[in-house]
Amino acid sequence: MLHLVLTCLLLSIASGLSIRRFLLPYFPSGDLAEKSAPATMVASAVFLATIALTISDQELWAKSVILMLGLLLAAMFDDGRPKLTIAVSAVSLAAYLGLRSIN
Repeated sequence: MLHLVLTCLLLSIASGLSIRRFLLPYFPSGDLAEKSAPATMVASAVFLATIALTISDQELWAKSVILMLGLLLAAMFDDGRPKLTIAVSAVSLAAYLGLRSIN
């Protein structure tokens, strides 16, 4: 049970902290998208991998919990330090993959 809670938490962190940068190119933001293109690319890769792993690996109730917690995190944290938030989301995705390979 602890393993399931930890994996849900890690996926929520990875999706919640990377969703703002993932959505950045789809909204008119001028030069900001061009200046932060590497962070946006990494965030997009992390977000898409997180969503794919959430859909493929989790049960229905866990999927909804992960997505709701991810949206809550995205609403709570601003994008003032994009490199830090993307690094934390990438580390949580890597930790999830490490836990996934154990089982």
